Amino acid sequence: MNKIPFNRAFQSCKNGEKIPFFIEKDAIKFEGVLAYDSSHREFIKLCGTIRGTIELVCDLSGESYNEELNEDLEFYLSNGQIDLDSEHFEDIVECENGQIDLEEILRSELEMIRCDYHIKE
Repeated sequence: MNKIPFNRAFQSCKNGEKIPFFIEKDAIKFEGVLAYDSSHREFIKLCGTIRGTIELVCDLSGESYNEELNEDLEFYLSNGQIDLDSEHFEDIVECENGQIDLEEILRSELEMIRCDYHIKE
């Protein structure tokens, strides 16, 4: 269940259902729910957590090291492009081809973590 049709998920969530998800990739677990939020009527809300161990590179020494993750995520999913004039567009992830690709969301979140500044302690 790594890809979910956006329109089907949207209709289920709008009808009051919460859609649970769980993905495990390497030493990382990504789990949470998709739900409807009436304050953002055309989006699906994703609430989840990324847990596990990720390999990072220290920005001071260049050494690789492992870091434990326990990251809470909360943002909205859009069916395609959004209007950049939206006041909260940084909290919205665009879903391409009418699909919610949870594996791609996990991959991009991990890449954002890797791109942050890290110091091995």
